[in-house]
Amino acid sequence: MIRDANQFDKKDIIDMCVEFRDSADFDEIYALTNTENVNRLLDHIFAGAGRIFYEPQKGFLMCFISPSIWDHEILVLNELAWYVRPKYRKTTLGYRLFKSYLDYGNQLKKDGRIKYFTMTKLDVSPDFDYKRYGFRAKDINWIQ
Repeated sequence: MIRDANQFDKKDIIDMCVEFRDSADFDEIYALTNTENVNRLLDHIFAGAGRIFYEPQKGFLMCFISPSIWDHEILVLNELAWYVRPKYRKTTLGYRLFKSYLDYGNQLKKDGRIKYFTMTKLDVSPDFDYKRYGFRAKDINWIQ
């Protein structure tokens, strides 16, 4: 059952973050592990700067609210990481995590707390039709 993660879930979330990093085919970050930084980020999220939709031992979707680069009074919700352990892929878990995030983002917009929210797609991620859910592609990040 998907629920909001809390402080007691940190170890499992950090373990899954490392699995996510290692599976992303992203050599530039492969060896990076700064547990203090991850703990600080999780503490900010648990304090209200976002949410982690979480199914224990199976997967999570982490998001963070921050000011827009263009105006500090405009808040934006950004998806930071969406990971499902391989054993639980090709089930409904990935979609249910996404749907939790989608509902949360839409509620924040409706309440006037954020202007918009984002989704990220890695080059190794499975194809998913974000347009079907109201998203539109705005930029593509390249790395060298």
